[in-house]
Amino acid sequence: MAFGDYFKGPEHKENAARLAAELQANRQQSQAEMQTLQAKYDDLEAKARDIGLLDLLAVKKQIQNEGTLLASVQAQVAATQADLEAARSQLQEIQQQILGAEDTVQLESFALYEPKYQFTNSIDYKNRLDEIREDQKRTARGLSAEVDAWDNYAVEFTKTQWKKLRKDALKLALRSFNSESEYCIDNVKFSNLEKMEERIRRSFETCNKLLKAIDAWWKDIVLERKLQELYLAHEYQMKRQEEKEAVRQAREDRREQEKLEKEIQEARAKIEKERRHFTSALQKLQLRLGAAVDQDERDDLQTRIDELSSQNSKLDEEERLLDYREQNARAGYVYVISNIGAFGEGIFKIGMTRRLEPMDRVDELGDASVPFRFDVHALVFSDNAPALEAKLHSHFASGRLNKVNGRKEFFRADLKVIEAVIRANYDAVVEVIHAAPAEQYRESLRLAMPLDSIQTSERIALDDSVKHMVPSA
Repeated sequence: MAFGDYFKGPEHKENAARLAAELQANRQQSQAEMQTLQAKYDDLEAKARDIGLLDLLAVKKQIQNEGTLLASVQAQVAATQADLEAARSQLQEIQQQILGAEDTVQLESFALYEPKYQFTNSIDYKNRLDEIREDQKRTARGLSAEVDAWDNYAVEFTKTQWKKLRKDALKLALRSFNSESEYCIDNVKFSNLEKMEERIRRSFETCNKLLKAIDAWWKDIVLERKLQELYLAHEYQMKRQEEKEAVRQAREDRREQEKLEKEIQEARAKIEKERRHFTSALQKLQLRLGAAVDQDERDDLQTRIDELSSQNSKLDEEERLLDYREQNARAGYVYVISNIGAFGEGIFKIGMTRRLEPMDRVDELGDASVPFRFDVHALVFSDNAPALEAKLHSHFASGRLNKVNGRKEFFRADLKVIEAVIRANYDAVVEVIHAAPAEQYRESLRLAMPLDSIQTSERIALDDSVKHMVPSA
């Protein structure tokens, strides 16, 4: 610094003060402008928030997210359109099937089935049927071979296509399972319930095993409901059979009642006819007796009058019996019969009839449904024939042949035991025939023997009869 600068100190001091003042003023002005700008910025930011404007980065990020969502929605729309086209195609196929089915039903309703084959006899149809079945087997084997040879590992499925594949597989398996189950349900009987149940279980397990390969399977509730349907169908068939048997029994009871009423009417008509005959004869004999003079003649006439009066009294007794049978609907006969030729030894039918002539009912039982006539072992009259029949059935229930249908009244029993039960509880003087004649059955056995055996047996029988005729010395 030069020596002269010392003399300029006050001037520099003034300049420094002035500059300091200007600097302070500039600072204050800058702060004021800064505050003004901050206020404007705050105001603009508040307005931006109020009208929903975001900062540029947030807007860019939201645009990016919305673009991703849009792409996903577009993919879903494309997949939905593909599903819609597939559904339209399936709908067209179903409509074609419906139209075809309607045409078939309409033709069949008019019995206008058009034969597709023109074979002349059933053997040709059978041969052609066998050929078609063999063709189906070969086709199935060919399809299996094609599947084994298929090695295209580049196949890819979208999520929608994979879901559709699983749904189609489930539908196909369900169709197969339902078809097998419906066959079992339609053909279930009391004798094959367990077999049909096992078939349904095997079908369920097989379908489930195949479905697991595509991560799809059924829950056990599907099997349980199908088995419930099987049990219900089985019980329904049994109940229907019971109802049919009840209807058949009701018809049989009505026929029996009608026949009984007809028998009573015919018996009353016969009694009335005989009564008129006896009354007329008695009147004539009484007139002759009054005019007779000879004692021997009078004695003869009186004897004849007594005979006719006795017969007329018997008619009164028969008429009282008819009145009793007509009023007591439960009176009738319990019969014990057998048919050795049809059922073998030791098998007896224990039944009842309300007929006036019980043998008429027995003869009806030996109609064309059995090869030989029934033999009667016992006839027991009872004031309450149904109750007596029920008690005998209960006593010999362990020997009942048909334990399902109680209306089949055949029992395996010892005739001596049957006789003892009847004598001890119901009729002590009942007449029981132990040896069944079975004439037609025994004669049929004889005719079935070789001629030499027949001649030999006849000679033996003749020799035995001659020996019995010649007195011993």
